[in-house]
Amino acid sequence: MNHIEFIKKQAKNFLKDWKTQTQKPGLDGYITYHYDWKFYDVGELFSYFMLDDKDEQNMSLGHAQYYIARMVGFKKWDDLVNASEKELELAEFLLRRFKNSIDIQNWEDALEESGIKQYGPEAALDLARKYFELGNTQEIVFLPPEKITILSGKEEKNVFDRFDNKHMPEEIPRKNSYVFCPHCQKSFTFIQSKVIKSNENNKLLIACKNYPDCRGTYFDYEVLTPTVIYGPERIQALERHVQVFPRLHMNDRVFCMICHDNYYYKDAKVVRFPEDNFDYVQCKNYPECEGSILEMYAVDDVK
Repeated sequence: MNHIEFIKKQAKNFLKDWKTQTQKPGLDGYITYHYDWKFYDVGELFSYFMLDDKDEQNMSLGHAQYYIARMVGFKKWDDLVNASEKELELAEFLLRRFKNSIDIQNWEDALEESGIKQYGPEAALDLARKYFELGNTQEIVFLPPEKITILSGKEEKNVFDRFDNKHMPEEIPRKNSYVFCPHCQKSFTFIQSKVIKSNENNKLLIACKNYPDCRGTYFDYEVLTPTVIYGPERIQALERHVQVFPRLHMNDRVFCMICHDNYYYKDAKVVRFPEDNFDYVQCKNYPECEGSILEMYAVDDVK
């Protein structure tokens, strides 16, 4: 079943849910509607889209198609079925997860707060996968410690690998992003965060590096962009650090204890981090390698 076929089926499912309607007139003449819905909470969605009694009493497939389109951010059905392949993929992804207006509103809030809508449906789809697959489960960060497992090893790596899209905009955390947690006012590399799992339902969440002392999550992070310094300013910074670390010299061949690569010290990168505006000497392979001058040793000293 392709995206269009799936979406058309959801319009039919919406109509099926409407057909479960029962009515109960009140003494004041006001009619109360009840739905024994299976796919979508149509009664609640009618309120969300502000339908009047006339609309709720007379539903057709065309009406159902209109509301399915509205649920995934389109103004009308024709706009949805004529959308791009990536937009249709996103629409199907969302419809598989939406049941009521809370689901829709939470997603729209996350999309708005992320600021990535401007980057198109591919970026929005990537965000949706992270948002729903990791779960909108910020509440688990407040569970008692005995109800939480902090993941490590391969399980932790599998979660962070979902943030390895190099084509995502800078505002979205990636594995090597430098992030700021507004709860504890600390900055760190994204993969230094903790991946926690609820022991009750196995839902996952990326929490602040300082969890459980800090209850911030990756939904709260602000992505900071370190500046890689070039030219004479980089050379000056390298020379300053050599004065602090006299075991190294500009023309030394050095070994990085983190990535195990060796190169000339003068080829190392200088990175200015935004929280203190200080220049740090990092491994030549930054940001793939997090090694700094602290982990650099002259090759002759390593042998």
